[in-house]
Amino acid sequence: MTLVFKSFAVALAILSSVFLVPGLDAEDKSEPITIVSHVDIRPDAYMPQAEENSWRLFRSETAATKQDAGLVSYVVLQEIGGTNHFTIVETWRDAKAYEMHVGSKHTVRFRDEIQPFLGSPFDSRIHREFR
Repeated sequence: MTLVFKSFAVALAILSSVFLVPGLDAEDKSEPITIVSHVDIRPDAYMPQAEENSWRLFRSETAATKQDAGLVSYVVLQEIGGTNHFTIVETWRDAKAYEMHVGSKHTVRFRDEIQPFLGSPFDSRIHREFR
């Protein structure tokens, strides 16, 4: 029961990033959007193998995401000076494509499985091209 509730809470948090973002109105939902997410993983000194396990999860999520409809680009960057700091930059055809990705089984599973390794919550921000 706890796992079901935890998975539901993770999915709800992800979905709220689309529906509750200030300034993303109906007009904006039909244009490409870019999401920049900063992800901090606990250093191995605090949690053995956290970085290695996270890398495995990032690779799996990247491979699955690259199959999602509406994806324009998806890249995971690793900070040079801090191997436990990552930035995900993803661009989607429109908000609907992003919503489908966020609700996909693989993304919900990724967000759920990476939770124990996080040093801080995901910091995800949705952007559009400057006009």
